[in-house]
Amino acid sequence: MRHVLVLSLVSVLGCGGGEGDGPPGGDGDDAGPGSDGAVSSSDGAVSSSDGAPARDGAVVVAPDGGPGPGPTRSCPFTKDSLGFFDLASPMSSYTVHLPADYDVQNPTPRGLLVALHGCGDMARNFAQWGAVAGSFRASHDYIAISLGGREGACWTVPGDGALVMAAIDHVRSCFWVHQKKIAIAGYSSGGILAYDFGLRHAAMFAGILIENSGLPGNADALLSGAAWKLHIGHSARLSDGSFPIAGVRAGRDKLLAAGFPLEYRELPGSHDGTSDDWSMFLLPKLAGWMAP
Repeated sequence: MRHVLVLSLVSVLGCGGGEGDGPPGGDGDDAGPGSDGAVSSSDGAVSSSDGAPARDGAVVVAPDGGPGPGPTRSCPFTKDSLGFFDLASPMSSYTVHLPADYDVQNPTPRGLLVALHGCGDMARNFAQWGAVAGSFRASHDYIAISLGGREGACWTVPGDGALVMAAIDHVRSCFWVHQKKIAIAGYSSGGILAYDFGLRHAAMFAGILIENSGLPGNADALLSGAAWKLHIGHSARLSDGSFPIAGVRAGRDKLLAAGFPLEYRELPGSHDGTSDDWSMFLLPKLAGWMAP
């Protein structure tokens, strides 16, 4: 059994206030304590609508060896000034950002990051401040998608896993995704779904990235049912009113007891997410992650 724990208490990293630097402000979104609507108990445990991990669609198991098949279709797109564009699976739209050197005509296999926003946020906004935050916008070597379908709202767990699966299938038909380098990530409400879907379908993922969120209420079943001990990176806030630190630490301890390789940190602060959490702590982990 192997696991890694990186536990540190450090100062809050600086965060600019420009466009794309964080979740939207205002009541009813993920910008402040108590605004998420996803926490179901005072200790931060989050409830899912089921118990044992049921499958929300075909189970995808990464085959042994190699990056897997290349794209099967041409998917026209028009980038905005920051390099983002939207595509649509049969179930929802999603925002995409490609590596600067990705050649659509002569593609090479790349990792994939599937990002899930928090309550009140939008796919495009989360793509900008989370999935390809800061310096990663110009230098990342993975394909990033930020899932739509719940714009301005929260995710349903586990039901919205069907949207995740559809987006992954669709983007893999458009671009060459390395089948062993797929990761799922989420902030707050998106983090609950990322944990739930990532653990249910562990065989198809290299890892899970989490900011200011927690394990679902059916965590024991999810952890025991996971196909392998995939990598996990988790950044938490000590004064998070939506995910109290006692509940987050309880989830951390479950992950470690179950043998998952976890890199975890706690920072001062409330529920607000920051681009620095992603660009300086979470996103760099993708480079070393691969599914078996």
